[in-house]
Amino acid sequence: MQQPPSKPQPDDDDSVSHVDLTQSAEEVLEYWTKERMAAAKPREIRLPEPGSRPADQD
Repeated sequence: MQQPPSKPQPDDDDSVSHVDLTQSAEEVLEYWTKERMAAAKPREIRLPEPGSRPADQD
């Protein structure tokens, strides 16, 4: 049975996302039908300003 990929939880700055995959590679490929690919919208990429340092991660 096809299941949608799990959605990342929103973070305070939402600059990085991480998703633990529970589906096999075959299940992921099966999910992305031609219709889903056609309707997909790319995520906006926000790059850090030149010379800025990343925030410390705990």
